[in-house]
Amino acid sequence: MKKLLFIPCCCAAMLLMAHEGNGAPCPTPSDNPRDTVVVPEGYKGEDSISYIENATVKSPISAKDLLGLAEVHSMEQQLFLYNNFELLADDLEHADRYIATHGDSVAMRLANRFMRMYHVVDLNGDAKDKLQWAIAVNTAIDNFRKEEPSVPSDSVLDEMTRVIDGFSSQTQYELNFQCYVEATKGYYLTIEAYRNWLNAVPDNLRALAQEEYEAWHDFNEARFAFWHEVSYTQEWYSMKPMEIEGYYENLALNRRAELEIERDIVLKGKAYQQKGKTVTTKQWEAWIKEKSVPEDIEFLNDLDKDRIPSDSLVAERVGTLKSTFSRWLKARQAFAAALPEGRGESYDRLTADIHCRIIGKLKDIIPYGEW
Repeated sequence: MKKLLFIPCCCAAMLLMAHEGNGAPCPTPSDNPRDTVVVPEGYKGEDSISYIENATVKSPISAKDLLGLAEVHSMEQQLFLYNNFELLADDLEHADRYIATHGDSVAMRLANRFMRMYHVVDLNGDAKDKLQWAIAVNTAIDNFRKEEPSVPSDSVLDEMTRVIDGFSSQTQYELNFQCYVEATKGYYLTIEAYRNWLNAVPDNLRALAQEEYEAWHDFNEARFAFWHEVSYTQEWYSMKPMEIEGYYENLALNRRAELEIERDIVLKGKAYQQKGKTVTTKQWEAWIKEKSVPEDIEFLNDLDKDRIPSDSLVAERVGTLKSTFSRWLKARQAFAAALPEGRGESYDRLTADIHCRIIGKLKDIIPYGEW
């Protein structure tokens, strides 16, 4: 999901402000690799944090590395303002809405760790590292519940975004960021679903399942990069970033639904009946060609010409899209071939429907707007 970052490393600035010296105690130097990094002169605030994270964490990344880095970031600077609302001289009329509870503080700190760990692993990691990110998020959720045990485990991330939404003033920047958080939540749930699947699949299929996961990850990255950088670079109105995030969240939701079907096929022998027609090479090529033309291009004026993606960028993104999809298809075919005959056929039929959904020839399992 590398190209999901509409807001760069400073995206945390809306609510997830880092303020050293406050909040939870910092880990000891032996536990926290960030303490070994010397930040060059001139790097301050968010830039210094980014420098430390990117200098320290490289693939292969462990959950411990991610947790050690994220632990030092707190929300106290923002909470200080919420709890001392008399300092908000320009908004005393609504000062009561800024009062933060202990639960708000814990939820905001979790949000900070959740998003910052994702940012680090997204910039510096691969598919295997995303599995470690999911483990790190699970640990962060467990730590949250030690302080807020009344919140059920499956509601912690919803509580996190509820608090963020509650303190948002609903500016365009904040709305974009809230959608980014929601999309990242959906992505985490999908990576976690894959992690659980890799643990549940029979031993003789685990290596093939791992290959399918890694191939899906790379294709998913390529599909979003292609879509975001080639097809939807023109933000003609304020809702465009939110639409992109919502679309990506729905992609993750539907992949989880597909994984549930795959689990039933492989583990329970449940038959799957194909719902759409098998996509031909010609249809696949036509879909890519259509998406390679930026939408609303006829409305571009001379000042907007730089928004048109270059031919070289389009060619590069198309090539990556094709190669990663081919790898994913081969990984799924290899997995199906290793299954008993009836189950393998059902798995192949599901693969055909997934391909059909990708190019819009079959409705999503969970239609956008109905989740």
